[in-house]
Amino acid sequence: MRFQGTALAALLISLLIPAPAAIAAPLDPQLVPKLLISAGRVDSRRDVTGKGTGYFLDAGYTRSFLNMGIAHKDFSGETVDTVYVGAGLSNIIQLQIGIGTEDVVTRVRHDFNLTAISDFFTGTKRNRYNMSLGNRITFTVAAENYRADDRFDNFHIGFGLLY
Repeated sequence: MRFQGTALAALLISLLIPAPAAIAAPLDPQLVPKLLISAGRVDSRRDVTGKGTGYFLDAGYTRSFLNMGIAHKDFSGETVDTVYVGAGLSNIIQLQIGIGTEDVVTRVRHDFNLTAISDFFTGTKRNRYNMSLGNRITFTVAAENYRADDRFDNFHIGFGLLY
């Protein structure tokens, strides 16, 4: 069986647009769409030639294995704005490519919440998919590589709120 252009387009659109509740089957909680707004510290990976430290603001949306987002980074007054798209496994691991004010960037990102950390250390099993505050407070870790200017290559760590 071969996908035609319109069938492939319909499949991609169906992943991004939720079905009405009357016709939707119960979703696996791990595949529910998630919007994460986060902020934190960004550090250059180059000690001498890098841009130094700063802060980032980020908004990302994940749905199943697709994700997208926007980010703003400020390295002591020098700013970088980027739009990302990528693939991954929900918020567990995201591989992204972006375009912005400093040309093309690739990024690996991981988001985890307080409930997952607590359950790991205590060995308890709770429903991680409800919208309690413990499940919404999220930590973000990411690494970026810029194609045009490696002085912007960075790691960032921060926290956010999952919606």
